[in-house]
Amino acid sequence: MIRVREWVLRLWGALRRESRDQELQEELRLHMDLAVEHARWDGRSLDSATRTAAIQAGGFVQAVEAIRDQRGLPWLDDAVTDVRYAVRLLRRNPGFTAVAVLALGLGIGVNTAVFTAYKAMVARPLDARNPDEMVNLALSRPLGARQFTFSYPDYEAYRDSSHSFSGLIAVMADRLVVSDPGGRVPHGTRVETAFTFIVSENYFKVLGVNAIRGRTFDSIAIPELVASPSVLIGENYWQRRFSGDPSVLGKTVRLNGAAVTVIGITPRNFVGTGMAAPDFWLPVSLAPLVHADDTWLRDREHQRVRLFGRRAPGVSAEQAQAEMTILADRVRTLHDPRSQSATPATAIVWRGSPTPLPLTAYRGIMPAIVFVMSSAVMVLIVACANVASLQLARARSRLNELQTRASLGATRLRVIRQLLTESALLGLLAGVAALSFTWALLRVAVTLVADALPPGNGTFVADVTPDLAIFAYVFAVSLVAGILFGLAPAVESSRTALGAATRAGTASARSRRIQDVLIAAQVGLSLVFLIVGSLLIRGAVNAIKTDPGYDNKHLVMLEVRLPEASRYTADRKDALVRELRTRLTTLPGVVAITNALAPATARYRTAAVSLDGDASTSSILHFSYVEANYFQTLGIPFVFGRAFASEGGQAEQAVILSESAARELWPGQNPIGRRVRLGVTDQRLTSVDELLQKPAELLANGPAYQVIGVVRDIRGVEFDGSGTKQVYLPMRTGRFEGYPILVRTQSDPAPVIKATDPLLASIDPDVLGNASWLGETFRQSGPFLVSTLSAAVASTVGLFGLLLASMGIYGTVSYVVLHRTREIGIRMALGAKARDVLGLVLGESTRPVVAGLLVGLLLAVGASYLLRGLLYGVRTVDGVSFVGVSLLLLGVALLAAYAPARRAASVDPNVALRHE
Repeated sequence: MIRVREWVLRLWGALRRESRDQELQEELRLHMDLAVEHARWDGRSLDSATRTAAIQAGGFVQAVEAIRDQRGLPWLDDAVTDVRYAVRLLRRNPGFTAVAVLALGLGIGVNTAVFTAYKAMVARPLDARNPDEMVNLALSRPLGARQFTFSYPDYEAYRDSSHSFSGLIAVMADRLVVSDPGGRVPHGTRVETAFTFIVSENYFKVLGVNAIRGRTFDSIAIPELVASPSVLIGENYWQRRFSGDPSVLGKTVRLNGAAVTVIGITPRNFVGTGMAAPDFWLPVSLAPLVHADDTWLRDREHQRVRLFGRRAPGVSAEQAQAEMTILADRVRTLHDPRSQSATPATAIVWRGSPTPLPLTAYRGIMPAIVFVMSSAVMVLIVACANVASLQLARARSRLNELQTRASLGATRLRVIRQLLTESALLGLLAGVAALSFTWALLRVAVTLVADALPPGNGTFVADVTPDLAIFAYVFAVSLVAGILFGLAPAVESSRTALGAATRAGTASARSRRIQDVLIAAQVGLSLVFLIVGSLLIRGAVNAIKTDPGYDNKHLVMLEVRLPEASRYTADRKDALVRELRTRLTTLPGVVAITNALAPATARYRTAAVSLDGDASTSSILHFSYVEANYFQTLGIPFVFGRAFASEGGQAEQAVILSESAARELWPGQNPIGRRVRLGVTDQRLTSVDELLQKPAELLANGPAYQVIGVVRDIRGVEFDGSGTKQVYLPMRTGRFEGYPILVRTQSDPAPVIKATDPLLASIDPDVLGNASWLGETFRQSGPFLVSTLSAAVASTVGLFGLLLASMGIYGTVSYVVLHRTREIGIRMALGAKARDVLGLVLGESTRPVVAGLLVGLLLAVGASYLLRGLLYGVRTVDGVSFVGVSLLLLGVALLAAYAPARRAASVDPNVALRHE
């Protein structure tokens, strides 16, 4: 307690230093006057009495300092003094301050942007009250397969049996057709779709969110909801579509043809369990009203909803996961024994997040995150090395100042602390500038992304407003960066200042070596990212130019969405598709039509293919259901064998293999006439209806398929070539619904794409369609997007590094030349020519650059090997990228050093010899 009181008094004394100093001086003067008066009583003269009193007091100034140290915080006073001095020094050198803040600002800004984007996109919590209590639920099946969707009956079973959660909710995203809503109709749209969340009735209660107007579903009984269908509307959609008209409450709109009443408005930018603010929120009890097929609410095998829960007080995530695992073992016994849902499962419970699975479950996400984070750190390291190099070069001009401080009694630690204070202040100034710029830039980026999303996808929301965590991150990064780049110059400068005084014009060999290392580090790191970016860009270009193995230049993919009202029976939907196919054939330029998933969308359709009679070994191959005319329509030639004999493939249990698949199953043998069996694979989640809804169609002990043909390989979306291993199965009759229509044209597909919308409207105004050129589909695939994003990140980081390295080389050489003016003058007075001086300066400047290039080349080889899965048609060690980028970086480095070297070569020897 006494210690705390002492620190409080010291702090109070430090804060009231001026007034306390004045009181102290008055008190000491009073004591001095009394001492003088006492000496006068002994008969001494005034001068003698004053001298005697001063000797007894031990010095007025020393006494003031001693008492000040006892009552205050000396280190705080020193820190304030250091900061004031650093501010004055930076103000006297505006050029250096601006360059240092710019360089550090780039590095800190990139890190701030990455951290903010990660926090807003990847690590974002659920939009709920006390989001730390919310968790996601998923299941892990045998062989590592993860299930993040559940059937509605399973949700009810978990909800009614679980004690670890105070509430369990179900949600699924949907796009519903909106009709008769009033308000402003989006320009150029024939039919408007609304992004809708279909949620359990307790959704808003569990999340702890209320409507800003009206009420939510939890206040209404389910029978009342069914009797009077109701929805909530999102505030963003309300403002955009109805201009904030309050009369929307109680208004009737039609979703998929069903009349529903708006009873409430959710808060602005409220995304709930998603990443985009929905246009409408519909209770799950009304799902049969907007979808003709309501069996999924009762079908335990139909998995469509995601589950989220709020942990009960005192229950940890581990306890909730243990209980959910026990419940999952009970629930699986309620499933069809043939279903994959009947297999044993382990529950996965993790912190509430919009992502369906934990980040570690995504093979491509974590490497991409690590790559982006590492890139940001590399930019910061390059920026720190840049400013450290400038600090070392600038230290020579401050040598006299530092030697003077040392002569006046400053210790080496005191000098280092002063220099680190200047560096930390530079870092904090750069952090303030970076945070302001990054915030404005990210806000613009979020707005652009939200505006670029097509209608029917809700309102994209990402909160990039700086909060306490971001402020703390920027402060920590700025402070660490300031200390990081200032430590080596501070140690070296203090060492030089306390050494023997010298008037030599050259920097010490130790300082030059440190400068060379810093420049080499900047060059090496910049080279790595420039080479990686070059490889990824060339790989993406090659992926676009490479022959896909089929005629994608004249193919149109038409994705059709049929209405789900009750009047649209399965027969009527099938009739609509057949009529659409017939009408499409009449369009000018249409050559052939077939129904199938496009090759570039077949990434997740895999099956365990085993040889008939040998189930011990199997190969994981891609598969597709196709019509008999599929190969003719896409222009895929047969190597040998024949096509399917009948439309729909009902007459035979046959398959057609690609060349790669045939080689894997029967190396060097003729596969025609042999048999294979297809089984469900747990290797990946799949989006194919056959595997989601009818897994029994692919069973290891099911029917054997005879190989009747082998076709040429076509390129899939995987860069590693695994997509070429294909098994083609005949499509069953009547399975057109849910499969895109592939249209082959004779020439330019643009007129056919343009004609599809009027054609759909003439058949049925409620039928929606999206036509696209198949040649663009590959550019929208996951691997291509990841490769393109990685190329953009690597190239941007490399260019930032190149810019910073150029600034560092130019600034360092300029400072070195400035302080070698006398030496250069002596050389020229002794007969050195201008070209000799130019060659000397350029040679010494490029030596660390070459060393950095050699180290960077070695690191680039390792980086390109790690990223080989994203390189399409490019060798890991590609001569064009490695040599070309190295020469480019060397040229930029020479250019940065040329201007100060040219100035050195034009020095007048007479002026140089008089230079101090």
